[in-house]
Amino acid sequence: MAEKTYPWKVAWITGASGAICGEIAKRLGNAGVKVAATARPSDRLDALAASSDNITAFPADVLKPEELKACAAKVEAALGPIDLALLGTGMYVPFDIRNIDLDGFHKSMALNVDGVINGIAAVLPTMLERREGQLAIMGSLFGYAGWPGNGSYGASKAAVINLAESLKLELKGTGVDVTLINPGFVDTPLNASYDPKKKLFVMSKERCARKILEKLPKRPYEIAFPIQVEGFLKTVRDMPRMVSFPLVRWFIKATGA
Repeated sequence: MAEKTYPWKVAWITGASGAICGEIAKRLGNAGVKVAATARPSDRLDALAASSDNITAFPADVLKPEELKACAAKVEAALGPIDLALLGTGMYVPFDIRNIDLDGFHKSMALNVDGVINGIAAVLPTMLERREGQLAIMGSLFGYAGWPGNGSYGASKAAVINLAESLKLELKGTGVDVTLINPGFVDTPLNASYDPKKKLFVMSKERCARKILEKLPKRPYEIAFPIQVEGFLKTVRDMPRMVSFPLVRWFIKATGA
């Protein structure tokens, strides 16, 4: 079966050693897109680059702005202008109100938020200069509403959602598009510590990557799934809190989530 073709010539993916972004990198590489895979140096990053002639490793730490800016410049010098920047670095840390992991909370906020804005700062100036490009930002449906045990991850993704909305408004007419990617539960090592019984409508990394790449070429503002979780959390977000809080508590009790 022939691989799908995509409109990008060069895609820069941060967090490429992760399950979802690694799967997306492979699919793009197999389709002939030149993929620059960025993450901190690791065996997983090396293995990803070795899986396709179209994937090249560009190791960098997304928490070091100047290092990431230099990395983006190296990508463009080696492969050409970046058409698609998929900013997918992230981590999940359980949040226990009785024993708050402050170190984990701060690390999660830094990686999930600072890692995104550092990537944007590294690639956006050249996109604006060319008046062409696509920023794809990895968020989460759980950034739309508070959820028990999700205080650090949800807070970081809420910040990312707000950032994406601001960028979408400011970049209108510049030729640079913003796509916010909000998946629900995906079966990855990222959330391995999360109670499996509470992962509603969980999907594989392969299905997640496929759903993202089905819509990403059309440059929509948001890609969100599964629809059941999306619908519930967005409904909860828009309700008066005197209604939404009891509803979430009831839902958790009824489903065991």
